[in-house]
Amino acid sequence: MGNCDTEFNVKKYSVPAIEYDAWAEHKLQRITKFIEKKLDSYNQPTIVVMEIGHFTLPKDEENLIWADQNVSFANEICKNIIQKYKSKYKIIPTLLVNNLDCDQNNTSQEIINEMLQGKKYINPKSLKIISERNLKNRAFKALKNNSTLTDNFIHIDGKAYLKNDDYQHDLAAGFVNEDGDIIPRCGLILTSFLDLVTKLAKERLHQNENINVLFISFSQLYHEYKRVMLGVDIYSRLHKDITIDPMVFNWSYRQDQCEMSYNPEGTKLWESLNL
Repeated sequence: MGNCDTEFNVKKYSVPAIEYDAWAEHKLQRITKFIEKKLDSYNQPTIVVMEIGHFTLPKDEENLIWADQNVSFANEICKNIIQKYKSKYKIIPTLLVNNLDCDQNNTSQEIINEMLQGKKYINPKSLKIISERNLKNRAFKALKNNSTLTDNFIHIDGKAYLKNDDYQHDLAAGFVNEDGDIIPRCGLILTSFLDLVTKLAKERLHQNENINVLFISFSQLYHEYKRVMLGVDIYSRLHKDITIDPMVFNWSYRQDQCEMSYNPEGTKLWESLNL
């Protein structure tokens, strides 16, 4: 995502000895079991929101290769859900695009059309393409109009951090300008993203309250993965009427890495697994 400091996972990985398809099949089996366990536990209306990837414009070829692989990966997850549960759970696939403006619309649409070609279980009509630029503007307006939101942050050295007695984020959610206003960064941008997609979920279910959102997110870069977690924590603190059940993934085939973070049943504390 734009406007984020680059952070590196200190672990080092070797190039995997197996082909991508075999690697992905192994990960899909494990991930599917976790998803099915979650879906089987729900006793109220639920919708699956899947952030199937995000990419940056101008085009970053390495990022686009990952995004294309992840669309295929997500298509298989959707296939497993649909084949087991039929129409019980609606799925909203989303793509988050950085730096999207009017001049980039045609480019992004061409890229997305290529990614979706032959993907039977991701419905192009249901796909929501979301611009990070718009999310940043939404986050800025929310900060100006919602004192409850701004009160959740502590200012340290010109940055805003989420206050939390149980889990202290070390990632800034925004900058603080000379007037004391918070300028949104990725954590708050992801909060806007969740606000938007939960509204879409309510519209799909024709309900205003008492719904679950199983939020499945995939990130290529470690710092993006951490910021998705921060966005979930900010959103969950502000919205008590909706249960966001997150499964946040950071994977790289080239590094033979697949990590998942989730909230165990009945808690707001993150646990992580290497899959």
